[in-house]
Amino acid sequence: MRKFYLIILLAIIYAPSLYATHIVGGEIELLALKNQTNASHRLNLNLYFDNINGSTGAIDQNLTLGIFRKRDNFLMGYVIVPLVSSNLIQYTNPTCTQSNQVQTRLLQYSSLIYLNPDDFADAQGYYIVWERCCRNNIISNIVLPQEAASVFYLSFPALKKDGVAFVNSSPSFTTLKGDYICLNRPFTFEFGATDADSDSLVYSLVTPLNGYSNKDFPNPALPRGSSNYPLVAWGNGFSLGNVMGGPQPLAVNPRTGQLTVTVDKEGLYVFCVLVEEYRKGVKIGEVRRDFQLKSLDCPTNNAPVALFREKGKTEFYKSESTITIKYGEKKCLSLMGNDRDLNQSISMKVVAVNSKYNPTLSPSNLSNSSPKDTLRSEICFDECTESTDGKPLLFDIIVTDNGCPQPLSSTLRLKVLIEPKPNARPTIISDLLNQRAETLLGNTLKFNLFGNDLDNDSITIIATGRGFNLSQAGMSFAGGSGVGKLTSPFTWTPICDLKRTTDYIVDFIVIDKRCGRNLRDSISVNLKTLSPQIPPPTVYTSLPNNTIDITLNGTEPQAILFDVIGEEIDPKTIIRLFAVPNGFDLKANGMSWTDKSGNIKIVNPFSWKPDCSLLQGKELMSYKIDFIVENNSCNIDKYDTVAVNITLKNKVVNFETFKPANVFTPNGDGKNDYFSLDLPENSCLEQFESIEIFNRWGSSVYKSSDKNFKWTGGDLASADYFYQLKFTQREFKGWISLVR
Repeated sequence: MRKFYLIILLAIIYAPSLYATHIVGGEIELLALKNQTNASHRLNLNLYFDNINGSTGAIDQNLTLGIFRKRDNFLMGYVIVPLVSSNLIQYTNPTCTQSNQVQTRLLQYSSLIYLNPDDFADAQGYYIVWERCCRNNIISNIVLPQEAASVFYLSFPALKKDGVAFVNSSPSFTTLKGDYICLNRPFTFEFGATDADSDSLVYSLVTPLNGYSNKDFPNPALPRGSSNYPLVAWGNGFSLGNVMGGPQPLAVNPRTGQLTVTVDKEGLYVFCVLVEEYRKGVKIGEVRRDFQLKSLDCPTNNAPVALFREKGKTEFYKSESTITIKYGEKKCLSLMGNDRDLNQSISMKVVAVNSKYNPTLSPSNLSNSSPKDTLRSEICFDECTESTDGKPLLFDIIVTDNGCPQPLSSTLRLKVLIEPKPNARPTIISDLLNQRAETLLGNTLKFNLFGNDLDNDSITIIATGRGFNLSQAGMSFAGGSGVGKLTSPFTWTPICDLKRTTDYIVDFIVIDKRCGRNLRDSISVNLKTLSPQIPPPTVYTSLPNNTIDITLNGTEPQAILFDVIGEEIDPKTIIRLFAVPNGFDLKANGMSWTDKSGNIKIVNPFSWKPDCSLLQGKELMSYKIDFIVENNSCNIDKYDTVAVNITLKNKVVNFETFKPANVFTPNGDGKNDYFSLDLPENSCLEQFESIEIFNRWGSSVYKSSDKNFKWTGGDLASADYFYQLKFTQREFKGWISLVR
């Protein structure tokens, strides 16, 4: 950031100085940007230039603004802002040029800049300035205006607070009008601002800054930082409390920024308005706007007047009187607007004061070319404009001319008592006996609502449930609108899940919406649900006692087969039969089961072939399955359950009686010709793995993993041999004699 400013500094230090004596005023803006690449803010300077007395050669194509730190006036850098637009500012009435005595041009300078929050984090904040000499040389209220300089000043807060980016845009003054002041005529001037962050703005008059430039050094290449810029010197008889003289000193509304003044001498008056920016009660910034206004001895301009005369009366209406329009009479009044000044246009409008009614006014404009020209207009009230509370309605009739520099107007307040049209309250009834009903869960209740309006007005029927939503409770009511009479059906099919012991109360309301006054009537119905007396369903199995014990031997899987039966006596009721395993998954354990639905009776098979893996290395494992039947009734008692307990056991094997033989005679006589063993039966936890036979020197002569092995000795000589039997969890060692 600082390197960027330094480069700019080298480029502008030799800028030529032009002597300008026609600066009217202006201000600086610093606007935060979003989603901009390489830019965080837009920096604007609005310069108001005297287009009549000024020279185009005095218009700068670029301005140099300095940014300083408040704490110590340390220079943070400079920014060049180029001229981007040049336009004449308009009068409130564009035809008011007053012989070209006042004409102001707005020169707008603007540039995108990047301010790094880490570089602008000082808690006391920062300020931006621009200096230029000199002011308009015909200013009436300061000393030596042709030698008085201008300083445009804006302060802004730190861009980072407590480690978090602080986003803020300065206040933006609204575009000014090129109006002038007429002597001895009250003058108002809009001088307010807006704030993009919705911060609070406070306005005050301050003495304009003079700064450090002068007629000998009017356009310094670089602005100068200061905590105490010199002020302009007020001329004799003028001060901050009396900026323009006259019977009503210049004042600014602290909340809106509107200026008011009455001046009694011709002149050109400079002034400055300070707008301070507050967020959550803390001041975060300020902007100064210099400007000047010219007062002229204008041609006389009289305010137009609005007149009304009741039918049959000779005197014109006075605001303290009340006009009465009775029911049935035409709701129109004839008005007049007149202006003594010829060749002006006058317009009339009506503003409701204590109501939201919008009467019509026609015609509303007139160009008067002779003293007899009068704007004759008729104000008419629609059928809904009535004094419903017995009090008069207030309407301001405002007549405005197009005089210079600002239009003049006058107001006639009408107090009109308009008798309302009689309006009977609508009524509502139902064809539900005693406004009460009971219905069985699952059944449907229907009845009708009837709305009636004797005045044949448009009516609407609505329904609301007390403490519940109609549709969620299974209730259907379309309601609707109609003229005079309206019928709307109500339907209820109770929902089991929302069954309640207390009544459902539904309020039905008919509303007469004539003119938005909402006259209404209502009735309430009490609805109750009843449960049908249906016995619960039953469930059982084809097993004798719902307990199954299975001993697993480690070889053949043991099949489990049985049926689960669900029954329901009501043929209209649907039942569902399903299984809930206790702490395990049916499918993951190889069990075959599918939930089923039907009516009257469901027979559903269950099958399983458990194997040793399900014991998980234990001697015993238990599995419990709940088979549940449920019907679709609204009964609380709508379930039945049967539990089946299945126990898997490991087969017990006795190795205590295992006594292997220790001799065999493979001599071909058919007796004891081979060596084999009557081994214990396999179980899930203990199974035969292998036998291996060794000679006396430890060499293996035979090996088999067949439980039914037969060793004939082969060609081996008679001798003693040693064997090793291996099971899952144990080993046996012994000897065997081979005798030929």
